[in-house]
Amino acid sequence: MIYSFVLVAHSWLRWVVLLLGLLALARSVRGWAQRGPWTAADRKVGAAFVGSLDAQLLLGLLLYTALSPLRPTSMAALKAAMPIPALRFFAVEHIFTMIVAVAVAHVAWARAKRAPDPTAQHRRLALGVVFTLLIVLAAIPWPFMAYGRPLLRLP
Repeated sequence: MIYSFVLVAHSWLRWVVLLLGLLALARSVRGWAQRGPWTAADRKVGAAFVGSLDAQLLLGLLLYTALSPLRPTSMAALKAAMPIPALRFFAVEHIFTMIVAVAVAHVAWARAKRAPDPTAQHRRLALGVVFTLLIVLAAIPWPFMAYGRPLLRLP
């Protein structure tokens, strides 16, 4: 029961992450292009994007470490999963890539907050969000993949 709930939440939260990422990207590109001020709204959207990634990672780690029947329970199980693309994706590639995406987002957010001027803040956030979204998009199990998952998982 809890596995299904967390899996559905993880599935739906991906859309929140993507939407907040696009919103943060749009605001930062506009601010960069127009040399606009770094506003409270910019801070809130950036923080919401990073926070949603953190929540998504937390749910993913909960699935990976405790709830999912696909989790490798030993090094032998991990070694056995490596030749099977679907198992390798969920046991290694998905989790590793998403951790990298969260790290990139955190570094970009920290660098944006410490930038010397508003234009640099917008530029740093824009570039960080682009890289983060590209990594996230590459690691999502899209339905067209052999091991894909539905776009919207229903309870």
